[in-house]
Amino acid sequence: MAQHHNHPHGSEGLTSSVLADRLRRAGQRVTPQRLVILGALLPSGHLAADEVFARVEGQLPGVNRSTVYRTLDLFSELGLVSVTDLGGGARQYELLDQPHHHLICHRCGEAIEMDDALIEPMREAIRARYGFAPQVDHLALFGFCIECQHAPPARDGADDVE
Repeated sequence: MAQHHNHPHGSEGLTSSVLADRLRRAGQRVTPQRLVILGALLPSGHLAADEVFARVEGQLPGVNRSTVYRTLDLFSELGLVSVTDLGGGARQYELLDQPHHHLICHRCGEAIEMDDALIEPMREAIRARYGFAPQVDHLALFGFCIECQHAPPARDGADDVE
């Protein structure tokens, strides 16, 4: 399943000093391991935990896989990293530098990033109707990309577009 990923948001502007500051503001110790794990998420979009581990292991030989996984979970709890299932059940990790959202194709797996401005009317409608202030920093909507909408249906009919 191909994962195309358009990136309008700016994680490329993050530096290790900015990442260290984020850890401090979250009340966490800044350790070399934590900085390397955060830094492993910088150059690209969503990575599976195994991919993060491979990048970290390249910089910190002998690092324990469970340490990387626990640290990713901690970063998620702290709001430093988003965890998303972009389809297929595999959790994907990405630095949260600003709100961003995804349109995920059920059929081909394409992941298109969507502008946060499109979500604002939904936030306002929820506030008005329910008196609830939603924090929507990372949203994934599943459906069918333009190519798959016009492609012949699969033989089993499992991905019919209506």
